[in-house]
Amino acid sequence: MNTILKLLFTSVLLIFSANFIWGQTTNLKTRYSNDWDSWESSGSLDAKIKTRYSNDWDNWEYNIDGKSGSIKTRYSNDWDSWEVGNMRIKTRYSEDWDNWEISGDGFNLKAKTRYSEDWDNWEISGDVNLKIKTRYSEDWDNWEISGDLSKLSPAAKAAVLFIPIFAASIHQKGIHK
Repeated sequence: MNTILKLLFTSVLLIFSANFIWGQTTNLKTRYSNDWDSWESSGSLDAKIKTRYSNDWDNWEYNIDGKSGSIKTRYSNDWDSWEVGNMRIKTRYSEDWDNWEISGDGFNLKAKTRYSEDWDNWEISGDVNLKIKTRYSEDWDNWEISGDLSKLSPAAKAAVLFIPIFAASIHQKGIHK
């Protein structure tokens, strides 16, 4: 009987731990329906990301975990290369907006759509592993992020969150090719 109780206790503890580690979910959505300029999170992360000025796709601001910063193109209208403090976000190939690299602040990450041109599903790999997907197919202003973001700096979190935000925003605005 004592062994059964120990096994039961251990099983419950393992299930709880696995849920805590892998089950962390953050929701990311537009502040107002179809407002592609302003985003916020709920769940395990406190984040706000918005364009600096309405429809200014080159300049964004973030506030994550109480830290503020900017996300901006390295060169005007060059949406293949971005700066987030000391971090760099860039497409692997020019205008290939479903395949990105994030580096700096001691992090090296890759962000790719799960399938080519599948803007609903993103996988982040490297120093952390995350999945970012729309809550419903083509529901571009509601996203779920699964995985542990706690290892990332606020700037790295901003970089990771920015990729699907940017892709969804330009896609919805009809700018995406």
